[in-house]
Amino acid sequence: MGKKCIPGLICIENMTLFLLMVIILLIFYYFYFLAPRNQRSSDTIVVNGTMPHMFSQIPGQMPPTMLGVGLATRMDPFNDPYAPPLKNDALFYPPNSSDVRGQPVIVQPPIYNNNINVQTRGINTSYQQVGILTKSSNNQENMILPLMGRRIMTGRDKWQYYTLSNTGNISTKLPISLNGRSCTSENGCDSINNGDVVYVEGYQETFRVTMYENNLFQYLPVL
Repeated sequence: MGKKCIPGLICIENMTLFLLMVIILLIFYYFYFLAPRNQRSSDTIVVNGTMPHMFSQIPGQMPPTMLGVGLATRMDPFNDPYAPPLKNDALFYPPNSSDVRGQPVIVQPPIYNNNINVQTRGINTSYQQVGILTKSSNNQENMILPLMGRRIMTGRDKWQYYTLSNTGNISTKLPISLNGRSCTSENGCDSINNGDVVYVEGYQETFRVTMYENNLFQYLPVL
């Protein structure tokens, strides 16, 4: 004769109770161990193994917006008008070559990253068009070139400048010199003012500078 349940009580067989406990443990394990791990993996996005932009580490600072320049162009320094005319003369030696200077294989940690070459005097601004250049003499073709520049944070009022050629289908980036000093070097040159005369490499000519007006800071007084 089978067992009968006492009236007023809920009776559960041992096997049913065991299965319920197993299901509860599986649900607990999923929500407290697997779900948070999947959430962290989805929140971390790495594009081509690059570090986040330096501006993203500054509270309230937004990365510079390049109007009129698409994503594909921004990834190509050759066609990007905002990329300075600088070359990379670093030498690479494969680790499996016979050269003793072969770079060893560096295994980066999966989580911890150390920032290197961090600027201590502020962050350099992005290049922007700050004016135009007009040929000083024999300007029959009415040649006008854009003047690209940015302020560098070296503790002094120094700038870096370059220009773009307007010949052919490719806009070649041309260095600029002011008073015999290159404006594309690491230390830059003095600030160029309206009416100054600069020397443009490539054209082997001097150009007169016309600077744009400054965009003044604006704020909301009620905030």
